[in-house]
Amino acid sequence: MSTAAAATAPIYPWREHLFGDGVSTRQSVLVLASYPILLVLVILSAFVRYMWAALAMYCAFLFVFSCAARAVVDRRAAVARAGRPGLGGLSAAAIAAVAPAFLYDAEEGEAECPVCLEAVKDGEKARRLPACAHAFHVACIDMWLDSHATCPVCRCHVLPKIKAVKELPDDTSSAQAPTAEPPLPPV
Repeated sequence: MSTAAAATAPIYPWREHLFGDGVSTRQSVLVLASYPILLVLVILSAFVRYMWAALAMYCAFLFVFSCAARAVVDRRAAVARAGRPGLGGLSAAAIAAVAPAFLYDAEEGEAECPVCLEAVKDGEKARRLPACAHAFHVACIDMWLDSHATCPVCRCHVLPKIKAVKELPDDTSSAQAPTAEPPLPPV
């Protein structure tokens, strides 16, 4: 080096010892160029961390919301089922009142239970539905009527229709319209 350049340049003895003069300049450029890359990586890692936190909060919100919605729907379904035992069927007392059990007599004719597809034999307990006169084994029709309120063959309603109240002679405005029969379930 010249004496004028050596006098004006700062002297770092460790730089020349470790890297040499040319290597020192290249490495300082690499270090300066890596700062923006490191800054981008730090910002990206913070963004990813906060995205994970936001995603976790979103999932927790959806879980709580779905549980609350399910509870509301379950409550509404319970209220709708409150008046009906067993999803629309009849209670054991209602079944016995509507179609009392009797011992089947072979003189009435041969009958086949449409539920189990076996013949109703002489002396077996059976039930005959009053609305349509179909006969069944007691166990078969009790199981059916526990979950349905219709005949398994013709789908007519087992419970009798509620008749309209007759008009009173002195009050003509209190007459009630006959109630409509509920729709039949799908086959």
